[in-house]
Amino acid sequence: MRHNTLAYKIFLLALFVMRVSSANIQAEEYDLTAYLVKVEQNNPDLALVAKETALAKTGVTQVRASFLPSVGLQGGYTRNLTDDMRSTPVASVPGGGPLVYRDLDSNYDNELTLGIGVNQTLFDAGTITNYSRARQGQKIRESSLEAARQNIRCAAQKIYAQTRLVLSIVEIREASERLSHDVYQSTERKYRAGADTELNLLMAEVDWKTKITATAEARKNAELALLVFRNLAGIPLSQDVTLTESFGALPAIPESPALESVLAGRSDYRSLMLSRELSDIEHRAALLSFMPAVSASFSYALGSMGNGSSLVGDYDISLSKLSLNVNIPLFAGGYRLARVAAARIEQEKAHIALAQNRNKIESALLELRLRLDEAAQRLESARLIEETAQRAVSLSQSAYANGLITQLTVAETINRLGEAQLGLSSAIFEYRSLYYDWELATGMQFN
Repeated sequence: MRHNTLAYKIFLLALFVMRVSSANIQAEEYDLTAYLVKVEQNNPDLALVAKETALAKTGVTQVRASFLPSVGLQGGYTRNLTDDMRSTPVASVPGGGPLVYRDLDSNYDNELTLGIGVNQTLFDAGTITNYSRARQGQKIRESSLEAARQNIRCAAQKIYAQTRLVLSIVEIREASERLSHDVYQSTERKYRAGADTELNLLMAEVDWKTKITATAEARKNAELALLVFRNLAGIPLSQDVTLTESFGALPAIPESPALESVLAGRSDYRSLMLSRELSDIEHRAALLSFMPAVSASFSYALGSMGNGSSLVGDYDISLSKLSLNVNIPLFAGGYRLARVAAARIEQEKAHIALAQNRNKIESALLELRLRLDEAAQRLESARLIEETAQRAVSLSQSAYANGLITQLTVAETINRLGEAQLGLSSAIFEYRSLYYDWELATGMQFN
C-alpha cells in the first residue's frame, strides 16, 4: 500500500513538472511582416519553383560547355608475354635469286603510349541555338519564380487577414454569449422574485445555450484556420501562435494606374513576353539549320617500345595531327523547311497569346476596381449598422432593467449586434482581401 502511495506521489510530481514546463512555452508571435518572411523561407511550393530555377541555371552552364574546347588525355602500357615470330625476308641470293626468309620477333616486350587530343567547335548553329534557348529558359524560370513569390505573398496576406477574422468571430461569439448569459441570470432573478414569467426564463436559457453552441463552432473554425495558417508558412502544427499585427486604418482605394505600367510590373506577363521571344529564337534556329558546322581538332601522340626491362629507347614514335572539318547539310527531305514553317506558326501563336493575356489583365483590373469600390461602400454601411446596434443594446439593457421592455427584445438586440459585428468583420476582411488582390494585379507592392 505504501509503494502505491509513493508511486502516486511520483506521478503527481511528474504531472506538475510537465504542466510547469508547458506553461513556460510561450506562443510564437507573428506580425504580418514576420509571417511573410516565414512563408517565403518555408513554403514548399515556392521552394519547388526555386529548385526549377536553379535547375535552369545548371542547364545554361551545360550548354555553355559546348563553346569551350574539349581536351582528352590517354595513356597505355602493354606487356607482351610471348614473342610474335613472323617470317621476314632478310636477304637474297646474289644475282637476283629468291629471297631468304627468317623468323624474327616482330613485337617488343614493353609498349608505352601517351596521347592528347583537343576538339573545338568553331561554328555550329545548333549549339548557338541551344545556348540561346537555355538562357531564355532561365529568364522564364526566374520570372515564374517571382510570379510565384508574389502570388504566395498575396495568399499569405489574405490567410493572415482571414485568420484574424475567425479569431475576431470567436471574440464576438464569446461576447454575445456573455451578454445572453447576463440576460438569463437577470431573468432568473426576476422569475424567482415573481417579476417575470417562466416562459421568458426558458427562452432566455435557450438563447444563452444556443450562443454556447455557436461559440464552440467558432472556436473549431478558428483552429482549422490556424492549421492553414501554420501549413502555409511551415510552422509546426503543435506550435501555439499569436497574431500581433495591428492593422489600424484600412488603406484607401488607390488610383488606377496606366495599363502599360501595370504590364511592366507583372511577372506573369513578363513570362509570356519571354515565351514570345523564345519563339523568335526557335524561328532563327530553324533558319540557321541551313548553315554548315565547322570544327577543328588537334592530336599529339608519343610512343616508346623496349625489350627486357627497358620501357623506352629501343624504338620511339612521335605523331601530331591538325584537322579542320566542315559539315554542309545539303538535303534533309524537306524537314528544315517544315521546321521554319512550324516556327513561324509558333511565333503567331505567341503573339496571339500575349494579346489575349493583355486583354484579360485589363478586364480583370476593371472588374477588381468595381468590386473594390463596392466593398468600400458595404464596409461603410456595416460600420454604421454596427454603431447603431451597439446603441440599441445599450438602450435595451437600460430599458429592461427599468421594466420597460421584455427579455425577448433584449435578446433580439443582442442577436442583431452580433450579426452587425460579424457583418463588419466580414466587410473588413473582404475589403482587405480585395485590396491585396489589387496590389497583386497592379504590381503595386512589388515595384
